[in-house]
Amino acid sequence: MNNNIPIARWLSMFWLCSAVSLVLGQFSGSVTLNGTNGAALTVTGILGIFCTLVQFYPFYRFSRLSERLQRAFTASVLGMAAIVVELLAVMLVPSDTATYTPSAFYRLFILITLAGVIAAYVSQFWLYTGLDDVCTERGYDFPPKRIRWCFYLSLINILLRMLPTSIPIFLSQIASLVLLALFIRAAYQAEKLTV
Repeated sequence: MNNNIPIARWLSMFWLCSAVSLVLGQFSGSVTLNGTNGAALTVTGILGIFCTLVQFYPFYRFSRLSERLQRAFTASVLGMAAIVVELLAVMLVPSDTATYTPSAFYRLFILITLAGVIAAYVSQFWLYTGLDDVCTERGYDFPPKRIRWCFYLSLINILLRMLPTSIPIFLSQIASLVLLALFIRAAYQAEKLTV
C-alpha cells in the first residue's frame, strides 16, 4: 500500500459528486419526460453524467493506494463502459420497434444493463473495503469496518426500491453520505497530523 498519497482531498471530490448526483436524482424523479419540464430532465441527466465522469479522477487516484481500490477503479470503468454501450444500443433501435418485442437485441440490451449494474456494485464493494484497509493501515480515528456500511446501505437500497415510496431510499443514500463524510473528516485529521 502506498502511504504517501493523501486521500482526503480526493474523497472530498468523490463525496461532492455523489451528493450532487443524489440531489439531481431526486430532482429528475419529479420531472416527467413528456411534460413541460423535459428540458430540465435533459439538464439533470447531463449534469448527472458529468458528475459520474468527474468521479473517475478520484477513483484513478485511489487506484494507486491498494489492490482493492485498483479493482474498484477497474469495475467502475467496466460499469461505465456498459452504460455507454447501453446508450448506443438504445440509439440504434428503430423508433417504431415496440419495447416488448422479444428479440435478441433486447435480450442483449438487458444483459448489458445487468452487467453495468453488477459492475457498479462490485466497484462499491472494492471501494469501501479498500477504504477500510486504508483506515486500518493509516490508523484513522474511525471505527474499523464502519465505512463498509456504505456498501451495505447500497444493497439495502436495492431492497427498498421494491417499496412503493422513495423516501426510505433517499434516507439510506443520505446515511451513506454521512458515513463517508465522517470518514473524510477522520482522514483529514490524520493527514494534518502527518504533515
